[in-house]
Amino acid sequence: MTFTNKNKFFQYTVTLDTSNNIFMAALATDRHVYAAGNTIEEAVNNLEALV
Repeated sequence: MTFTNKNKFFQYTVTLDTSNNIFMAALATDRHVYAAGNTIEEAVNNLEALV
């Protein structure tokens, strides 16, 4: 499952890693900048803390 969303500050993509049951949120413009979390919200919040 992958989807892209745009919030106030940046555009990001969220992917579910089914082998590890973890959500990965990455910048849509640079996939090397990413964060993980147990929920979509946690992954996005962790990504927001990085940018």
